[in-house]
Amino acid sequence: MPRRPLHELYRRLGARYPFVAVLLVVAQAHVVVLCGLLVLARYVSLSLADWLIIFAVAQGFTLVENVAVLRASRSTLDVTARWHAADEHAEQDAIAAWRALTGMPLRMVAAGAAIRTLIWATLTIVVICWVAGLPAFPGGFALGLAATVVISAGILVRFLELELVLRPVVEAITPDLPDTAYLDATLSLRWRLLVGVPLITVVTGGIVAGFSSGDAGLSAFGLGVAVALAASATIALGLSSLLARSFIAPIRALQETTERVAAGDLRTRAPVLGGDEIGRLARSFNVALEGLRERDRLHEALDAYVDPVVAERLLDEGPRLEGELREVTVAFIDIRGFTAFAEQATAHEVFSLLNEFYGVVVPVLERYGGSANAFQGDGLLAVFGAPVALTDHADAAVTAAIEVARAVRQRFGQRLQVGIGVNSGTVVAGTIGGGNRVTFTVIGDAVNTAHRVEAITRQTGDVVLFTEETRRRLRRDHGTISGRPPAPVRGKRTAVRLHAPMLAGRVEEGIGELEQRLGELAHERDAGPGVGA
Repeated sequence: MPRRPLHELYRRLGARYPFVAVLLVVAQAHVVVLCGLLVLARYVSLSLADWLIIFAVAQGFTLVENVAVLRASRSTLDVTARWHAADEHAEQDAIAAWRALTGMPLRMVAAGAAIRTLIWATLTIVVICWVAGLPAFPGGFALGLAATVVISAGILVRFLELELVLRPVVEAITPDLPDTAYLDATLSLRWRLLVGVPLITVVTGGIVAGFSSGDAGLSAFGLGVAVALAASATIALGLSSLLARSFIAPIRALQETTERVAAGDLRTRAPVLGGDEIGRLARSFNVALEGLRERDRLHEALDAYVDPVVAERLLDEGPRLEGELREVTVAFIDIRGFTAFAEQATAHEVFSLLNEFYGVVVPVLERYGGSANAFQGDGLLAVFGAPVALTDHADAAVTAAIEVARAVRQRFGQRLQVGIGVNSGTVVAGTIGGGNRVTFTVIGDAVNTAHRVEAITRQTGDVVLFTEETRRRLRRDHGTISGRPPAPVRGKRTAVRLHAPMLAGRVEEGIGELEQRLGELAHERDAGPGVGA
């Protein structure tokens, strides 16, 4: 059957299509039986009444066998019906329906079905011999050989047609299958060729031998079928084995290549073993694989310059990510006294120290779900909650800040010290820029406040300070937290309440001295520009 009419019929019938398709395939057995009786009429002379008896018996047995096949297929059709009836197709329903449909052709021609077919065929031959008065040999024997050929051909045709008519439903189910699902194997290409080619030889040879013989008796027909069987068991089987090898070897090589690619080896290539369809498929696969390698190189480059999560979204959604409101926690990390160091050091020494510093800090941020959003010389803006949403972004940011303080102290000691300001709030997250140059960033008052809180660490002597907005969002224990006197922040009408985790290495000072230092901020102009303003 052509492919498009089947798909159109499936579109029209919907959930009823599998039963209708199976019914049409099964019903063809009646046509096969009729054709067999017409061939038999060349070798056996009977009255019309006798032929009607034989016809009724043969078609009756066929009907009984077809009903049994349809009943056996009910469980498969029920599984498919459940998949069709679901509003949202669950993965397990899709896997069950796929397995049922792809395994159905083999189940319907397997041992149980074959035995039933053999029984009704034997009974039909007995009736024919009784009605026609044929002896068991050679008449019954010749009919047995002919029936074997017809039944085998019918089984093969039924298997292939079932695969064909069920394909539209299988294709519809495939998008719902998870890539990691285990799928049952069906009949291999090797066995299709090893069975199909000799069987075609037998059918063709038997028919040609029977009709080309001058003797119209069953003995000549039986001899022709026997010769065809012998030829198929030797010549045809050998040729089909060679044919199977020529098909399977390049397909297996291509399969092994895809498995290596799935395991992450993009440097492999599929061998192009010829210019036929399989060879062209292998060449197309290599072209597609080169595209994957280019995408992988691009991905590596993006990961080096852009946060990996942002890079993934850019590859999937395009170069511009629309700004969206997000509740996040922002941490601004700055190296203290870096300007004085840069004046005395060479450019290479400055770059070397910064790369070493960020090599320590960035992995800690990423371990707790943070994104290194922007490198600003000796400062780093880290965001928790964008581009990937985090329900515990405040806890993650405070934990990461404490771990950064510890990691920097362990790596650099007194050679390098940092200040970290942490604040939570709502920001706009997305790409910003122009002239085909954009960057992913977060903009909002929460970012500006985090920057200015980091500056206050120089007055309090703390390594980490976080605001009251962050403290209110904490759900986990972060050790001893010490409150700080409210600090004035530019852009805020009221002073901001601050807190310092003791584990971050706070410099111990009296509250009075801290209040004096923070009070001086009210009369000083904030030297640094706002971040993300």
